[in-house]
Amino acid sequence: MPDTTSELGSIFDWRDALDPTARRIVTAARICFTENGFADTTMQRVADNAGVGVATVYRRFGHKQQLVRLAIMDESLRVATLLAEVAEHATSPQDSIVEVFAAFVHEASAPKLLTRSIRESPAAGELTDFLTDETAIEVSRTLVVGHLHRWRVAGRLPAELDLAIVGEMIARLIMSLIETPKSVIPLQDPDLAREFARTYLVPLLQLDRVEPRSP
Repeated sequence: MPDTTSELGSIFDWRDALDPTARRIVTAARICFTENGFADTTMQRVADNAGVGVATVYRRFGHKQQLVRLAIMDESLRVATLLAEVAEHATSPQDSIVEVFAAFVHEASAPKLLTRSIRESPAAGELTDFLTDETAIEVSRTLVVGHLHRWRVAGRLPAELDLAIVGEMIARLIMSLIETPKSVIPLQDPDLAREFARTYLVPLLQLDRVEPRSP
């Protein structure tokens, strides 16, 4: 399994700054926001889910709003890890792009934290700030580039392909669809999402320029 946490870099340094109890509270908040929505998540519910007293939650985080950005980061790590595992099992660069996009679409169409609960709440500004943060964009691009790099090393992508540009285009597309999922791009049907990826994303890899290796 790829070490996604280390690849994500400084944007997730907050995990190292939290003790195990605080991490458990953040994960509990993420789960509660996902399952119950932002408005119906109380600090008591977070505390019960984390297995701690509600006073502990207030002492560590003050109020619910303080948990939002950390919960968004926790959810980002969950989604990034899932997509990294999909990419790791791909059998070709085109398969990697297609299946990762289909996996993302599956997440985007479910009532997950990044795609519904926070986006439709008074805390939506935190999600927008996170998705448009230049560090978050850089980290997302780096993840895509890392997975494409192994295919270039294997001779399956053109040596002159600018992976950073391809990575940023794909990363920005995914992040914009999280923030604003209403789109003509198919996000409800995985098969249509795969067809979209084959038609519009796979050509970014310029596979027709791959030079065959000598036997």
